[in-house]
Amino acid sequence: INRYLWVYFLNKREHDFDITKQWWYRVATHCFLADDLEWYSILDIVEFIVKYINSSSSSGSILRNLVNDLNSEFSRLNFAYRIINQEIVEITSGEEIKTIETALAESGATVSHHLNEALKLISQRPNPDCRNSIKESISAVEAFCREKTGENTLGKALDKLESNGIVIHKMLKDAIEKLYAYTNQKDTGIRHAFMEDDGKYVPSLDEAIFMLVTCSSFINYLGKKAQ
Repeated sequence: INRYLWVYFLNKREHDFDITKQWWYRVATHCFLADDLEWYSILDIVEFIVKYINSSSSSGSILRNLVNDLNSEFSRLNFAYRIINQEIVEITSGEEIKTIETALAESGATVSHHLNEALKLISQRPNPDCRNSIKESISAVEAFCREKTGENTLGKALDKLESNGIVIHKMLKDAIEKLYAYTNQKDTGIRHAFMEDDGKYVPSLDEAIFMLVTCSSFINYLGKKAQ
């Protein structure tokens, strides 16, 4: 791990990584004790290590234990972040985390890809990409509905769900359609380029988290209705 951090996180020459010269201290000094260390740099390092361990073919139980221990410590210290699917995200609610993880685990590859992209975008530090995270979240719902119905738009897919054995209340259907309409507003630039010269509305991190959790929850709900 230290050699990997030295070469691929710190971008140092592997030739300069001398295992006989307290390499662990040198890596720690560069990673954790640098004078110009940004507040989010340690989060980047932890996330980098988690992803490195995940890349190992025999990492399953090691990774689970590490993530559980880290999240437990984050909770104990009232830290405003948790690790979800190898991303460090500003979400602390256990129910919200479970909702996202369930949607990732139980959805098809396309839906999971959109949800994972939404996670990655809100975990970007120091500036999360909220607009594109929201776009990926609603795209996950669209992908799920289109897969179930074969339709090419979310509106048509929602209309056809019932004929595919997924019956939902009209008000719930209307709610999702309105969330989709919100992502298409001219002043948000979420799903399309800005269309108004004075459009200054900037979706916040709270909105991006709300959309990720809500879309994950709706996908879980539809998945259960389809069973």
